Amino acid sequence: MPQVTTRLRGGGSAGGTGRTRGEGKAARGRPPGRGRPGRRLWWAGTVLLALAVHSNWHVALAAWLFPVFLLRYARLRPARHGLLRVGYALGLGQLVWLLSTGLVFVPSALGAFAALALLQTAAFAADRLVASRTASAAGTLAFPTVLVCGEYLFTRLVDFGDYGLLGFTQHGFLPLLQLASVTGTYGISFVVAWTASTAHWAWQRGFHPREIRRGALVWAAVLAVVLGAGGARLLFFPPTTKTVRVAGISAGRAAERATERAMRAGGLRPYRPRELVRAAPGRVRTALAPVADDLVAGTEREARAGARIVVWPETQAGVLAADEHRLLGRVAAIARARHVYVDAAYELFVPQAPYVRNVAALVTPDGKVAWTYDKTHPTPMEQMRPGKGNVPVAASPYGRLATVICYDADFPALMRQAADNAAALVMVPANDWPGFDALHAQRAVLRSVEYGYSMIRQSVHGVATAVDHQGRIRSTADYFTADRQTLVAQLPVQPRTETVYGAAGDVFALLCAVGTVLVLGLAVAGGRAVPLLRGGSDGSVRGARDGSPSGPGEAVAPDVLPADAPPADAPSGAALPGNVRPGEGRADGPSGPVGGPGATVTATGVPGAAASRAPAGRTGPGRVGSGREIAEGDGRGRHGRGQRQPEAAQPGVARPGRAQPPAAGSGPPRAGRPPGGVRPRPGRRGRPQVPDLDALRTRREGPPQPVFHRPHGPPARTVHDRPSKIFSRESSARLAIDFTAPRLIPSVAAI
Repeated sequence: MPQVTTRLRGGGSAGGTGRTRGEGKAARGRPPGRGRPGRRLWWAGTVLLALAVHSNWHVALAAWLFPVFLLRYARLRPARHGLLRVGYALGLGQLVWLLSTGLVFVPSALGAFAALALLQTAAFAADRLVASRTASAAGTLAFPTVLVCGEYLFTRLVDFGDYGLLGFTQHGFLPLLQLASVTGTYGISFVVAWTASTAHWAWQRGFHPREIRRGALVWAAVLAVVLGAGGARLLFFPPTTKTVRVAGISAGRAAERATERAMRAGGLRPYRPRELVRAAPGRVRTALAPVADDLVAGTEREARAGARIVVWPETQAGVLAADEHRLLGRVAAIARARHVYVDAAYELFVPQAPYVRNVAALVTPDGKVAWTYDKTHPTPMEQMRPGKGNVPVAASPYGRLATVICYDADFPALMRQAADNAAALVMVPANDWPGFDALHAQRAVLRSVEYGYSMIRQSVHGVATAVDHQGRIRSTADYFTADRQTLVAQLPVQPRTETVYGAAGDVFALLCAVGTVLVLGLAVAGGRAVPLLRGGSDGSVRGARDGSPSGPGEAVAPDVLPADAPPADAPSGAALPGNVRPGEGRADGPSGPVGGPGATVTATGVPGAAASRAPAGRTGPGRVGSGREIAEGDGRGRHGRGQRQPEAAQPGVARPGRAQPPAAGSGPPRAGRPPGGVRPRPGRRGRPQVPDLDALRTRREGPPQPVFHRPHGPPARTVHDRPSKIFSRESSARLAIDFTAPRLIPSVAAI
């Protein structure tokens, strides 16, 4: 049986245990003052994530940074623990968003964003499963591909709009926003996530120019094309000079207070529509009149000022079903007199359950009602019957007009109907609340760029916004900073701008879904899913071809072997590629010598055993282990391919950190020394004496076990794992013989 001796960082040796009494943290494998690896990475990623979630106070730059730290943490920690804690971080980010928007007490919102956190965690799992197994820059695409696929599934399967998309955090970055006209918001999410994945890939390789040059150039070229094309669109294809004056109006604070006083005086509660329907009509009519009268007066005022289109906010005005015709008649009189279009939105109380409708009616300059639209997607807090889901469109001298109500604009499929009907201006009556005001207005920017139409969004208790088809904000009006919220803007509406996304739809997101299937298929077909879940000494396995530093205690994945490594069923004593200098136990790796003044692993007790060395905190060629760990090199060492020099031994001379060998015949053979007390002499240069490959691969449990001490890492542990599936039937038979014979023969002799 091969014996493994590990030289500790500060001297001494360990044959079967990784701890020494009285050494404190040093005995557990990490220096004093250092906590568990990755803890700071997790905190940094979580804090940046809390700042990155799209809220009223989010930081756009944080969205580019937080995945870098969480990706790094997921790679360094064991798979089960690392991914679980990344899921915790993503869940905390969603909880911060729910708290900031006031939706934390809505059960459906909690369930929806818990599902979103799980879908986002799958992207980090894909990076751990696939990207960490290859040194190629192509592995950086796994994370953004699966992330975009998760966002698409959330939008399509969970009835909560397209909230949670990473791309919405970049609403102010106009050159990047133009990408939404081709790929939708999903493309912006992809660019942000790919940037983080590429940065992490470069970090793994120490930002060495020679190692990251090609991948960095590809990423930089793609980003330059995206930003360059976006800047060119803004510069050389500006909106048309044909504009129309639009106005968004809200009732003043005095009118709202008058309605509230009348409601309290009459014992009416506006959030209980059933009580309003069954109360005395005269009392309800008197209570609702101040707000409706103020909106009618505001329409007259803005029409006289030159507005051609006037938009009311959502549900600020309320009217009984019996009084609806009278209210629209008053608006029609102004429309005929001033030749304006009025999109009048109001809350309609009806005698049938659920006793309320959320509607918007377009009154044309000829005094007719072009449509009456019911809100298609009520929020979870609105107890009302949804509309039919048909976006109305009407022709006008200023282009085709369309309307949706508030939350409807957060559903891309519904907003596509307006683009399919060639709408040039979409009017969006809205009603927000503190904590949800600014972020809801910012989402209108992305929606306008996606489909190429202008949008006016009049939001009471929020921020009213007018946006052109390239995402330029033409005007805003904050309800909380004015006594009377009025929005006035000149919007380009004719001709409408055609976009690739408006014509092709979610093709990019579907391609990411296909890519996700391919990523999963490659992982499963390559047999990588099982090692990931099984793990090494601490639940983690890393491929030998991964150029990144491995986490502490990580084992070399047996399914990732160098191209010039001997096959699993090679004859006993087959030479291993790589190079070891005489008397030093130092192995040359892919990019030169690896190793240092620590973590020396010597495999002895096998005829012709040689020494190899692996750097602390890094997996790679030249590592010797048990079970699934493999002693290997890459054949590109200093002394040429396939040349491996064993460690020079001088009998009778003690080495630093090694025990003095006893005299021959003084006792049982010590670990690392063959019977007779004589160490094997090294072979000639170019004819190395190497350990038996089958014995090293198939060695199972048994004293002493290999212990790997790292200068910076968790406690050294013994690797116990199942034999790799790469063994043939013949090597499996040799496994049984090599494992049982050293134990069975002494027992029989003792009997």
